[in-house]
Amino acid sequence: MRLFVWARLPEGGIAHAGELATTAADLQGHFDAEFEYAAAWLDRSAGFDLDPASLPRNARGARHRARGFIPPLGIFGDALPDAWGRRLLRLKVGADGDRSDPGLLAALGAGGLGALAFAPPSEPPAAPSAAPAQSLRELLEAAADLERGALPDGHRFRRLLEGPTPGGARPKALVHDEGTQWIAKFPSRDDGPHDVVGLEAVCMALASEAGIQVPATRLVRVGTRRALLVERFDVTAPGGRRHMVSFRLPLKESPGRQALAYGELADAIRRYSASPVEDQARLYRQMAFNAAIGNVDDHSKNFAMIRDVGGWRLSPAFDLLPDHVERREHALAFLDGYAAPTRAQLLAVARQWKVASAEAHIGAVLAAVRAFRRAAARLGVAGGPAFDRIAADIERRIGLLT
Repeated sequence: MRLFVWARLPEGGIAHAGELATTAADLQGHFDAEFEYAAAWLDRSAGFDLDPASLPRNARGARHRARGFIPPLGIFGDALPDAWGRRLLRLKVGADGDRSDPGLLAALGAGGLGALAFAPPSEPPAAPSAAPAQSLRELLEAAADLERGALPDGHRFRRLLEGPTPGGARPKALVHDEGTQWIAKFPSRDDGPHDVVGLEAVCMALASEAGIQVPATRLVRVGTRRALLVERFDVTAPGGRRHMVSFRLPLKESPGRQALAYGELADAIRRYSASPVEDQARLYRQMAFNAAIGNVDDHSKNFAMIRDVGGWRLSPAFDLLPDHVERREHALAFLDGYAAPTRAQLLAVARQWKVASAEAHIGAVLAAVRAFRRAAARLGVAGGPAFDRIAADIERRIGLLT
């Protein structure tokens, strides 16, 4: 398979960034791949390395090769969505289509998050239009049907499949409203007794109160249920796109090699950020918030870097949730363990990273998170035993950090 790789630009427009070629996948889904930057992308003053760690722009004609979408070609696996988005792409491809990663990348086209777009070597891909926010109800109902194994009716099914393809594991869709592009997050049949959509809205509000940069959010009523709208930070005011990569890329993750500690993210920031001191302090405060709120799903793909005019920067925080699955342990270690850290441990991390004003970072987080119950009540997140268990865990974590 041959695909042209395009980069949608922050100021609008699109540029040819390179060409990707892959062999046919075998029965285990394995394939060989190679990528070469386009001559125009090498010459452009606005051109940049698509992956800051593994895909340098080098001599014209140089080719980067890998067995599958792993470093140095991890950017193409990173561009694919997680479970929910992959499910939509497989349905779009159909039972007889190419469901390998290269086939899904071709099906994604210009419908993914971030700047990259993919198309056969002919012309730039046309980006699918996000649905209007007025169609949230039919999108939510179609997602709910699909999640429980029922095929949505034709119109709702087409609406779900023909729009852009969001990332993540949970049901969602991309919508627009009055010129703003949103990720719409829906309830899931796996939520059990928890109002997960409401809990994420609470966490995003508290993170903002703690001085953490987060996208704008809106919790909206959709029939008898609710959806959380999260503003897309990869979309620019002129309608362009910012290039975005998860931390899997600067950490050079591959099968069998994943990040184990927050310190590895800090190392990547020191190496690649255009403003490493500021971004490391932002990461530290976000880490403290995750510790206090119980956001245990803090793996490397839930952190991102975006490329702006000045270079690579830590993205706004996203996918913030308390430990509603009672996992207890974090995906990333703080100092020397994965359990909820103590204040002393977070202060030791600050000394290790040379982060100034660690007490102020922790204090701002605690001041915000102590209002968890009040913020939940304000946003209509119901109480009950399940909610009380979450609140008690947060209070326990606050105690460790006090």
